[in-house]
Amino acid sequence: MNEKMVYASPLAGFEQDIMYSTHAGFGRRFIAYLIDGLVIWCIKQIVVDPLMTLLHVSSDYWLVPIFNAGNVASALVYFLYFLLMTWFFRATIGKMILGLKVISYRQTPLTFTQVVVREVFGRYISNFFVNLLYLVVLFNPSRQGIHDMLSDTIVVKEEQERLRDRLTQAQRAEN
Repeated sequence: MNEKMVYASPLAGFEQDIMYSTHAGFGRRFIAYLIDGLVIWCIKQIVVDPLMTLLHVSSDYWLVPIFNAGNVASALVYFLYFLLMTWFFRATIGKMILGLKVISYRQTPLTFTQVVVREVFGRYISNFFVNLLYLVVLFNPSRQGIHDMLSDTIVVKEEQERLRDRLTQAQRAEN
């Protein structure tokens, strides 16, 4: 089952391979996620936990014990961190340290809807399945996770973004 791809020109296949090489792989993304987890834990320890203790609401819960004030506040910090960092900087602190950023797959500016779908709904779905859906990045040729596919985004290596821009400009000029 070794099928060959047929491209319109001999360079088209190489251009696509180069384009895929600009996408961030699982390893860098995983390390960035670990760094982000550490940042979120620090925010929780410095802001959320003392605030919950000060207000005496950390053990209060709604309907079931899992929905206590501390867990709800922690979830808000988690989702707001990813949402706001991606919206304002196109990268979280972990991604910035590793030279990664989130861009639209269609080469258009990120929209707020894309960011919300990626960082809130996509992360919620992935977390629901104990983060196993992040492994999709390993097997997807364009290195997209489920949250990337849902929002039509990709994570790219920042140092190769100029190369990516030149390739897309060349492709637009041909069309």
